[in-house]
Order: sequence, then structure tokens, then C-alpha cells
Amino acid sequence: MDLYLNPAKITEIIGVAEEIINRTLERRDVDIEPYLRVVSAPPENLGDRPKPQIQLRIDGLALLIKKLTYNIPTDDIIENLSCQIFHITHLRETCEKLEEENQTLIAETEQLRESIEVLQTEKKNLSVAVDELKSQLIAEQSKTWVARLLKRGD
Repeated sequence: MDLYLNPAKITEIIGVAEEIINRTLERRDVDIEPYLRVVSAPPENLGDRPKPQIQLRIDGLALLIKKLTYNIPTDDIIENLSCQIFHITHLRETCEKLEEENQTLIAETEQLRESIEVLQTEKKNLSVAVDELKSQLIAEQSKTWVARLLKRGD
């Protein structure tokens, strides 16, 4: 996760209008100032110059929420944050399930590799046996042909 958030990302996280967040950040409050940085945002049109954009370090998010609660109802923020917590919890559970599934698949893959090795060894042994049988058959056929030839010559 990036350590700095732009106003759009903060809006997405806490559910407060981006204009309100921009106004609060642009005030450069003494408490929030250490958590701010200004970067150049990409221009909206190709010929325009990049414009500065204020970003907030993630550990300053709690202070920003505190400053915002003075001006807006906290119900919206609390509801959005509870949804975020639910989402994070769901993601953690999903990650745990995927990790378990991954371990199961790793074990299954290892078993399949071992089976493949056994089958390849068996295939080599069978190839050697087939080659021996072929050579024995050729030898037997040669004896039979020679034996036939010698019988005719008598």
C-alpha cells in the first residue's frame, strides 16, 4: 500500500466529498501539516502544465478524520469506516482460505510429480524390456531363417 494518499483515494476510503477533503488539506492545519506533501499531478490536457496536488501520509488519516468531524456529521464517516473494516476482514479471510488452498495444491502437485517420476521410471524399464524382447525376437527369427536355409540345403 502506498504511504501517501491523494484526495480522491481519501474520499474512497472515508466517504467524504473530495472538495471537502481538498479544502481541509489546503488549510494546512498545524496538526496535519507534518503529514502533507505536494506532488505534481498529471495535466488534464496535453498542452497544460502539471499542477500541484496535496497528498496525505496514511498515518495522518486519523487526524484528518478528526478535523473533518468538526464540520460534517460523523455518521457517514463511521458507516464508511465500518464498511472498510468489514471489507478488510473479508479480504483477510479470503487470503487465509486461498493460502490453505494453495498449500493443498502444492501438496497435490508434489504428489503428481512423484507419480510422474514413478511412471517415467516404469516407462524406461518397459522400453528396456521391449528392446530386449525385440532383440530376442530378431535373434530367434534369424535362427529360424538359418535353420530353414540349412534344411533346404540337405
